[in-house]
Amino acid sequence: MVSHQVSIRDDVYQKLIKLKKDDESFSDLIDRLSRQAKGTWDLLEELNGIAGSDDLELEKSIIENRSVLEKVFQKRLGIDE
Repeated sequence: MVSHQVSIRDDVYQKLIKLKKDDESFSDLIDRLSRQAKGTWDLLEELNGIAGSDDLELEKSIIENRSVLEKVFQKRLGIDE
């Protein structure tokens, strides 16, 4: 298995420690977080595909909720905009 060294700020490291489970490596943590985010985006994409061309209200709602969800993820991960 190939490994890579990355540098992160100490404040970000402290946030990751709080998110990490006891039996979880940092690689496992990052993998888990990325799968959770991907799963959410996949669901939104699927819902977006349901909206027909005449259902603009549903499409608008999905787009608005995607923005809110992105802000929630950024806040949970401690990412400043």
